[in-house]
Amino acid sequence: MKIQINYIFIKKALLSLFVIIIGWSCKEKKENTGTYITDFQGKIKSQYNNDIDQTLIPLHKIVSENNIDSIKLHFKSARLAFKRLEPIMAFFNDAGYKSINRPNLPIIEENDNADKVIKPTGFQVMEEALFQEKPDTLEVKKQANNIVNTLKFEKVNNNLPGYKDYQFLWLFRQELVRVMSLGITGFDSPVIGFSMQENASAIKSLIVYLNIYENRFRSEKLYNSWIEVLHNAEISLSNHNNFDSFNRYVFIKDHLNPMLKLWKETILDWGITFPFKNKINYEANSFFSSNTFNVDRYAPKNSVKATPEIIALGKKLFNDNSLSKDKVMSCATCHKSDLAFTDGLKKSIDNKGNPVLRNAPTLLYSGLQAAQFYDSRISTLEEQISDVVKNDKEFHNHMDNITENVKNSKEYDSIFNRNFEKGINSKTIRNAIAIYIRSLVPFNSKFDKNISGEENSLTNQEISGFNLFMGKAACATCHFAPVFNGTVPPTFVESEMEAIGTPEKNDTINAKISNDLGRYYVYNTPQKKHFFKTPTIRNVNRTAPYMHNGVYNTLQEVLDFYNRGGGAGIGMKIDHQTLPPDALELTDQEINDIIAFMNSLEDDLTY
Repeated sequence: MKIQINYIFIKKALLSLFVIIIGWSCKEKKENTGTYITDFQGKIKSQYNNDIDQTLIPLHKIVSENNIDSIKLHFKSARLAFKRLEPIMAFFNDAGYKSINRPNLPIIEENDNADKVIKPTGFQVMEEALFQEKPDTLEVKKQANNIVNTLKFEKVNNNLPGYKDYQFLWLFRQELVRVMSLGITGFDSPVIGFSMQENASAIKSLIVYLNIYENRFRSEKLYNSWIEVLHNAEISLSNHNNFDSFNRYVFIKDHLNPMLKLWKETILDWGITFPFKNKINYEANSFFSSNTFNVDRYAPKNSVKATPEIIALGKKLFNDNSLSKDKVMSCATCHKSDLAFTDGLKKSIDNKGNPVLRNAPTLLYSGLQAAQFYDSRISTLEEQISDVVKNDKEFHNHMDNITENVKNSKEYDSIFNRNFEKGINSKTIRNAIAIYIRSLVPFNSKFDKNISGEENSLTNQEISGFNLFMGKAACATCHFAPVFNGTVPPTFVESEMEAIGTPEKNDTINAKISNDLGRYYVYNTPQKKHFFKTPTIRNVNRTAPYMHNGVYNTLQEVLDFYNRGGGAGIGMKIDHQTLPPDALELTDQEINDIIAFMNSLEDDLTY
């Protein structure tokens, strides 16, 4: 009897052990082969379609309702529902997403379509028509109908079951970037400032997605950490109905930045391998650090990988006067390292000693732009170098001459041969200089260190200034965080241009617009007159004077210009001004706070 009991016990124990081993085996199989115990993609699609339906309900009510107050309530309900589907739609159908959620500004086609103007559509058009003093109900209903049709088409035609797990992680992080750099700035709620509630809804959708993916996590602790930080972020947003008073600094520092670390852990937990790099580094722990961006993703495909020796080579060429025809000008002539790679002049001086058309912008962070020059006429730094070389007011030279000159240097020759397969030629010279310029992305300012949790030295005034910059003052709706330039998040593949009405002189009484037509000179498109690329405001305390024509000598003058509503605000008639003409009504203290924040963006430069 005793032997039989032991036999039965041993048999049950072996059976339990077998089940455990099989369980381990199945889990290992799930992780390595991509087979799933749960249909994550199918459930995500079901949730997405449900979110579309929930967005359509208030939109249909807007179309059928005539009471303005009711329509306004339905509009807000539609926005909250739309934000729940935003992460997926924006990632998989960018064009459809932008057709219903983009600024209320026309798209101007250039070149062969120079006369083609595409009118804006979507929620922002509806918001401005609905919440103005005399609501335009016909326009509101028209836009609501357009959005309904777009979402119905999206529900029928989306192909979500075909996506991969790494794409889910991409879209998840992309939404975090969108919330940080666009959502909490009022970028897509410019009139009523409904941004906190809307982004709480977006964060809530991420919680719903992760609930679906719960079984995908090996680590229960990691999953629970995600739910906790997302829930806390949602509460932080939901509890702040006042757009102006929301503490964006604390929100990014305490809520969003920690999510990047969890995102990195999730990559390991899920065993994810990405097929290629994105603009944002997979190893980033903060939105404001030197490893936030993959700078090489802005380089041409034929660029070699940056190394310390190539960067040093590029720096040497950057400072070499022999590259210009008369041997008196180098890149550093107009871009001095001690002036944050500007020259401190209203307008730069050409090779004959005369002022050129424009002010010299900083080269710091220029590697994180999708276009170069104030008029965005060039897409890469390598092309920009060619333009400078052949410009008769600058180097007035030819790359063939420069190539021969560089080849005559034994020092250059040996370095090039070690680092470039084809040695010295036009492409490798330009590539070396461009690699050096792309290395000028320090992200080591006082502000960066503080918001990344490395220091605790920001003053209350500097924090207030950041919150104003990102909120009430609306600076960040053009100077996007974290670079604070015009490279548009969350994908950072396009650099925007704006028409703000910069005057010819610092005159607010009889202001006249600058004679420089900017982007117009590239394609002669009338609607692009006075458009200029949005530069970074990092290290702005070293880059005076300001604007493309150097019209303002101090940051106080710059802030006063914006506070009045740009060119339109100082009395000029600007046909295509993209800057809202309304006064910001910033107090003197608020202006000083913003300047204090901008000064905190000064990097420790060792280039």
